[in-house]
Amino acid sequence: MTKLLIVRHGEASASWEESSDPGLSDLGIFQAEECSNMLIKVKGIENFDLKSSPLRRAIETGTKLKEKLNKDLFIDPVFTEIPSPGIPLNKRQQWLKEIFNKNINELEKPQLNWRESIISRIKEIKNPTIIFSHFMVINTIVSYAKNYHSMVHFYPDNCSITELDVNHEKIELVNLGTQLSTHIN
Repeated sequence: MTKLLIVRHGEASASWEESSDPGLSDLGIFQAEECSNMLIKVKGIENFDLKSSPLRRAIETGTKLKEKLNKDLFIDPVFTEIPSPGIPLNKRQQWLKEIFNKNINELEKPQLNWRESIISRIKEIKNPTIIFSHFMVINTIVSYAKNYHSMVHFYPDNCSITELDVNHEKIELVNLGTQLSTHIN
């Protein structure tokens, strides 16, 4: 059995409709530091691989732990935010809200391919791993593990840590992270 921790990035410095790749806000930097302080206490943390979405807010969140452990943070584009091809920045928030209520079989091909890539990559992981990623990535994994058919079931807060076990390609949800208490950005 392989232990996975999926961490949502700290608060972004801009919303999803304002920037396609914002870094962390001042609060997000603080959250990332606090999250790394919690993660450093995980039993066997020195044996965990560190992976991140290629987006700045995830990388900046993961870098705090990377520096504490003096380990590499591997960038894996599979764990990037849900693709929104052709959607202008100023319409992305509304588009995303519509995705929240969709059944998985109602998704378009780019989102279906993105989802399948995430699930496949999770099943391939053989070492304990921490992945720094995004709201929709976490929901994709949770919905698969729980056999839910809609996209969003959980509102992970910034720097929320969701725990999973992967065993012979089966993904089991062990613990949901903390729930969001503010707006999604």
